[in-house]
Amino acid sequence: MSVEKSVSTPTRGRRALQGAVLVIVAGLVAWRVLQVSDGDRTQPVALADVVQHGAAAGFNVVLITLDTTRPDHLGCYGAPNARTPTIDALLDHGVRFDDAVTSVPLTLPSHATILTGRYPPAIGVRDNGLYMLSADHVTLPEILKHNGYDTAAFVSAFVLDKRFGLNQGFDTYEFKAEIEAEHKKGSTSFEHERRADTVTNSAIGWIKARSGSNADTPFFLWVHYFDPHAPYDSPIEDLGLHQGSPYDAEIAFVDMHLKRLLAAIDEQALRDRTLILLTSDHGESLFEHDEPLHGIFVYEATMHAALILSCPTLFDGPYRVDDRVVGTVDILPTVVDFLGLPLPTPLDGLSLLTANVPPDRAIYVETYFTITQGCSPLYGLRRHTDKYILAPQPEYYDLREDPTELDNLYDDSPAAAGALGQQLAEMMAAWSADESAHSGARLPSNEDMEGLLALGYAGAGGHATSDALPDPKDHIVIINQMTEVTRLQALGQLEEAVELAKEVAAQSAGWDAPVLKACEILNQLDRREEAVQMLTEFCKQYTIPGMVYYLAQSLYAAKRYDECLEVLRDAEQFDPQLGSVPALRGDVLFQRERYRQAAEQYRKALEIDGERLGPEIRDKLRMALDRSRPASPQ
Repeated sequence: MSVEKSVSTPTRGRRALQGAVLVIVAGLVAWRVLQVSDGDRTQPVALADVVQHGAAAGFNVVLITLDTTRPDHLGCYGAPNARTPTIDALLDHGVRFDDAVTSVPLTLPSHATILTGRYPPAIGVRDNGLYMLSADHVTLPEILKHNGYDTAAFVSAFVLDKRFGLNQGFDTYEFKAEIEAEHKKGSTSFEHERRADTVTNSAIGWIKARSGSNADTPFFLWVHYFDPHAPYDSPIEDLGLHQGSPYDAEIAFVDMHLKRLLAAIDEQALRDRTLILLTSDHGESLFEHDEPLHGIFVYEATMHAALILSCPTLFDGPYRVDDRVVGTVDILPTVVDFLGLPLPTPLDGLSLLTANVPPDRAIYVETYFTITQGCSPLYGLRRHTDKYILAPQPEYYDLREDPTELDNLYDDSPAAAGALGQQLAEMMAAWSADESAHSGARLPSNEDMEGLLALGYAGAGGHATSDALPDPKDHIVIINQMTEVTRLQALGQLEEAVELAKEVAAQSAGWDAPVLKACEILNQLDRREEAVQMLTEFCKQYTIPGMVYYLAQSLYAAKRYDECLEVLRDAEQFDPQLGSVPALRGDVLFQRERYRQAAEQYRKALEIDGERLGPEIRDKLRMALDRSRPASPQ
């Protein structure tokens, strides 16, 4: 029984969405569990037969994470026209894992799993921006720091900002929020991304700076490349060499700058004693199952991950592991095992050096991003040959016969589906009983949500409740309509955009994203009172903290200052660390010519979140201070 839907987006939205990525999907064959070409130069191995515990004791470790990168768009994974020579060359002395799986198709929770070796429910980090990793959880950099390593991270997306907790254990953790204008992506966003050239420059600078007094100290370096994430806007101009695919051009741009990073390591003569681990945090759907990007479903297009280990002194040739499923959850225990250090407990991942991986091992997968899109979360288990998905309409797939996951066998395979369902239920029950698994929950600040909106996470604010939400399979049409709203807004077709946003809001009671987007566009159209009314009605029905702030923002835009200050008090009660609350209060006081008080609020905003609020608030502070000074006598 197929779970594919015959319905499609309304013609206006569907055609526009397809047009936006047509060049990407043109010629794209159906997703397959990896089938390498006859010319594949790798030899199949069990990793335990090649390297042993402690084989890399005292080595440096470089972790490269490629955001939103499908393995089947890399040359070493069989993509015939990929321009990824640097990544491919890692296999000259390395091993490729053909069946690697991420546990969540979202950047923050995926990286939290990579750095802790724990599944998202175990660490309480389930979505971008809405959670942070608690200090109670042990990370890979903390382990290495404790064992004498220098540690540094250079990340390139707001969703990995230090406020979300992944900085623990790092001596240096760098994400520069203030990015040059020429590095913005899209019509309204991506001041929250660093491109591959700038993040590589920072990492190379760190490598060179430590070449003096502490050159003998081993290091752990994490470099994160966000470029393949939408919108696809690579600086590479010769897109013809990429078969017209901006997505592939983004990956090629990363590969180009990864070459520079590895060259800097070679210049310091460090490669022989450096374990390089390259992985992707998740893939990109590219309209498989009608999903344009990622986060909604847990199908292979977004869950299959690249995973490569490389080091000239550890691997004497190109190898592959193709007989078992592994997970990005295995990265921490594998690195620790390579270095000969004791494994921390508890862990959900396994060291890939062990030969005792159960043949029926199942990797846990989930997505909570669906809740922010107005539909049910998804949970599942992925084995080497099959997958079970717990959804309002459950799914079970035989990946050997159906790698594209089009034939739902849930009703036809009750024994296999039932066994995986029971295993999943037991895992979820254990997490529910574990208090530490709930330690990551947090309320997003307005700055957080603005950053997430800029990255295309349109529903970052949340949903009124996750109870009785529709199946994402039934809701994908409406979700894609929100993508169309954003496209119309970017093209300046504001009247059409706001009407479509209102239609989506009417179909999705309690979902904040269409309401927020409609109000944003209404303000652009100078229909401010209409925006205030829409937000007021929503906030009366649903208690979503971020929306309370946006109501205050709309009241300010409508010059209803007394009401704005009253609503700001409510927003501050929801989240005292909401830096935009004192900033907006300062704006109200400035408009009322109470400059000293305005300056006090701007200072408070900068104390709470100076890095994110940055130059704009500093400029306002200077203006308020200038206005507050008494006039000089003539």
